[in-house]
Amino acid sequence: RTPLSALKWAISLLLNGDVGRISKEQKEIIGKAYETNERMIMLVNDLLNAARIEEGKMISKPSFINVSEIVQSTLADLQAKKKEKKIKIVLEMPKENLPKVFVDEEGLKLVVQNLLENAIQYTRPGGTIIVSAAIQDGNVTFSVEDSGIGIPEQDKGRVFTKFFRGESAIRMETRGSGLGLFIAKKIVEAHGGKIWFSSKEKRGTTFFVSFPAQHT
Repeated sequence: RTPLSALKWAISLLLNGDVGRISKEQKEIIGKAYETNERMIMLVNDLLNAARIEEGKMISKPSFINVSEIVQSTLADLQAKKKEKKIKIVLEMPKENLPKVFVDEEGLKLVVQNLLENAIQYTRPGGTIIVSAAIQDGNVTFSVEDSGIGIPEQDKGRVFTKFFRGESAIRMETRGSGLGLFIAKKIVEAHGGKIWFSSKEKRGTTFFVSFPAQHT
């Protein structure tokens, strides 16, 4: 990851004109190099996270966390992607405060980020994503519902497996490591939680994540 970060810094200098003016054609080529490097950084991060999970190092600092706050802060970080695709995101949170969950904050952020990024990535421009949270049967449950491409029946059994990406997902978006949902499932289950989904091809998918509520 370190050499990729150094490369990102060098390309940024060129793009911003900090080391001299560049032509429109040069800027276009350098911009593509920047995007490719960004994809490599994301891939390396996914591989590192997968390795950490398999070594049992992902759950290091559990604490009492407010799920609603994590969801809202992650949504704020993804505003640029949402705006780029002209997607509407509806946030449905209960008026009363939800009980906290005892999880590793970094791990929970990664789960929420993976689910939201997938929803944005596989929802066509102009679509809608609904993010909600509630207390159900003593568990704090949040869901991410999209109006995207959905998951074909033959792919449903492999969604959480390592490196898997369905053909319809690849056709819509060639980029992706196939590790996001694998990582999310491992993190959730390591905290004693559950993750599942419902989906209809060409109509959309809803992912659900549930953790035992902690009353402090």
